[in-house]
Amino acid sequence: MPGREPTTIPSSIEAMRASLLRLEGEWETVQASRNRDAIYGYLTAVFELVSWWATDGRAVARAGRALHLRGHHSDREPEPFAALILCTADRDQVDDRTRSKWSRVLRYAAEFKDPDEPLGDFIRRKGGINRCASRLSRQRRLGKQYQGAQPNEIACKPPILLTHFWFRQNN
Repeated sequence: MPGREPTTIPSSIEAMRASLLRLEGEWETVQASRNRDAIYGYLTAVFELVSWWATDGRAVARAGRALHLRGHHSDREPEPFAALILCTADRDQVDDRTRSKWSRVLRYAAEFKDPDEPLGDFIRRKGGINRCASRLSRQRRLGKQYQGAQPNEIACKPPILLTHFWFRQNN
């Protein structure tokens, strides 16, 4: 509409605290559940919040604000998914490697997931959390070799199982 300011997402301190509390509640729900798929609810909540922040290009700045609110300081630019996980999950239960893996999974989903597909379904369809994390790493490593290719052409090819092929040929 002419003459109208673009809509921005509210980012007050109170809104940030409420968002972090909601994610902490999701984390507590995961911890209280015995269902191994419960983690997808927490990861979905993190994914949706960062996606919302990214709509106006402020995900990194808001991740930095979230870290600051929780008393974490860094000279490096924060990775939004990892920052929210650090701020809302129990550090005794989510170590640096797990946080990094989950962050890679969420970045992979941000790049390749259809907006209409639920995050948990996408991750399961792509082989699970570990497979999605390794797919992003593999895509990044191969990116220089395949610069003209579409992301799905690189990251979604299944690995070649040479041992299976050798076994079938020799037995």
